[in-house]
Amino acid sequence: MRTTNLFILRGRVGQAPKAFNKAAKISVATDRAWTDGKGERREETDWVTVTILNEKSAEWALSNVAKGDAVYAECRIADGSYKGKDGETVYTTDIIASVFHKLDLGTRDDAAA
Repeated sequence: MRTTNLFILRGRVGQAPKAFNKAAKISVATDRAWTDGKGERREETDWVTVTILNEKSAEWALSNVAKGDAVYAECRIADGSYKGKDGETVYTTDIIASVFHKLDLGTRDDAAA
């Protein structure tokens, strides 16, 4: 049996992408809405940091993606660890994009209409 580690993300960029070695890191906001037990509408935003490891894709993102842009990414979730300053083990969970596109959804106000 083959297994799959696939995370699909569609959201808005929270700040300009940052270069990280030959990669790019991009903070993406996703939001969700629901009605709570009292019948009140609730909303929450989740922030996900996406890492683009492919050098050409990272260069493209650094040059072409800006705060507020709508983006689509197909990613894998990767766990890792490293030794911290005091010798303690620090565990990480990274979102690594294999596909990353800028979407043309208009402005934030247009997308809400």
